[in-house]
Amino acid sequence: MLTKINDLDQKIVSFLNNLFIRSPLILNKFFAQYLIYFLPLILVLLWFWSEKAKKVALANLIGRLINRSRPFEVGGIRELIFHRPTYSFPSDHAAAIFAISFSLWFSGYKKLSMAIFVMGIIISFFRVATGIHYPSDILGGIIVALAAAYLIDLFDKPLEIVYNFILRIFRMVRLA
Repeated sequence: MLTKINDLDQKIVSFLNNLFIRSPLILNKFFAQYLIYFLPLILVLLWFWSEKAKKVALANLIGRLINRSRPFEVGGIRELIFHRPTYSFPSDHAAAIFAISFSLWFSGYKKLSMAIFVMGIIISFFRVATGIHYPSDILGGIIVALAAAYLIDLFDKPLEIVYNFILRIFRMVRLA
């Protein structure tokens, strides 16, 4: 089963990598590497948007599960943008942006959630096309993101006490 997943991953990355090998470096670099930097700006804006949005901004809980080499390290895939040869599963980019998207969805910010979801799809697509991730790395990141957002939504009331405590501290030092 794992061999079939790896073979499918390799075929998809190889196809996309060959497709984007001739595209302008700036396009690949922007979508695979720099678009994610809009996320902190969105989170800062959310922080000042409303009390409910502040909880969403604190919801970025992601960790590594499995140590897996990146596609460009395995061979046959060209590294279209520079990336350190760290482990690729799950995709931290996908986990972070989709956790925000799912958290926004659960909190009732449907339109903003969909906009960030589309941003996540674009970023994830280019992370695969540039040889940084396999599709299953992205899927792993999405699953981690959904689980984190769901747990935060599930424990919303108990976390309210902790959240209000942290918020009071932030207000005392004029961060909120």
